[in-house]
Amino acid sequence: MVVRERFGLLAIVACLYFLVLPPGGVYSNDTNITPEALIGKHLKSIGIPEKVAAVHSRGISGKAEVEFILGASGNLTNGMFMCVSDGPKAAIKMDFEDNNYPGEYFAYDGGEVTVGHITPGQRSPLADFIFLHNATMKEGFLGGVLSTAWPLLHIEDEKPRMKLKETEVKDRRLYELEYGTPGKRPGNMRVKLFFDKENFHHVRTEYRILIADELTSVRNLISGSVTGASATPSGMPAASAPIPTIMQSQPDSIYLLVEEFDNFAVVGGLVLPMSYSLEYSLEGHGATFLAKWTVRAQYYVNNGDIDQTFFVAHK
Repeated sequence: MVVRERFGLLAIVACLYFLVLPPGGVYSNDTNITPEALIGKHLKSIGIPEKVAAVHSRGISGKAEVEFILGASGNLTNGMFMCVSDGPKAAIKMDFEDNNYPGEYFAYDGGEVTVGHITPGQRSPLADFIFLHNATMKEGFLGGVLSTAWPLLHIEDEKPRMKLKETEVKDRRLYELEYGTPGKRPGNMRVKLFFDKENFHHVRTEYRILIADELTSVRNLISGSVTGASATPSGMPAASAPIPTIMQSQPDSIYLLVEEFDNFAVVGGLVLPMSYSLEYSLEGHGATFLAKWTVRAQYYVNNGDIDQTFFVAHK
């Protein structure tokens, strides 16, 4: 049976309703583990290597909602989500039935990262972050194991610098893997991957940028905004206040994007997360923003026919 999503951008040859089965995996209480060993156990937690390697493309669809917490207000619960990947190419799209906030669209076609606009010439805070710090997509991180671009699937080709330690997040003991050399990415973005200590599922990614004592004017929270300092009627922020003088010392600016993955289940022989969320925050002089997007996956399709235009967002 052929299922067509309302986006009309993904040609699917078969539809897989996910089966919520207890996910299998590798369990361990290792305290002395190398980054390479951790990644090996993580890949085994996804599935049998032959089955993992056999998947070259994937389509996922489901429901999405968003809550604007700081710097804007509002809660939209009627959204649709789609994540499509084909080798290193990937795209994430969220549609909301709201004229002021139609949604998000991030895409990488193997060469360029493009993002959608909420109005002509105007990007949302989240889209602005991903556009300016495009390593989130170029290196295959965004979407985690939902995407075939996930860099740990091809770790032998990447050979990144890695630093591993145990840490605690929300009262949960995890492995924290810092991936890549700090300072090598545009904006000095640091990427940290977090794994469950028992089953080695990837459960969290953090992308953090710290701009110390920022002396230039803070950009508008939404690119393209010109005036105003309060939220628009839709709840989306309009602009941020400028810094009075470049001679005045300013607080650090912190940009943080956090992805979380949960509710793992067996889908087509692979263990994948059914729940996915993105939380983006900005703290800086004259600008504060916090919002969270939550996704519930409903359909997964492996190795379907992909419409390649999906990997270019509206410019």
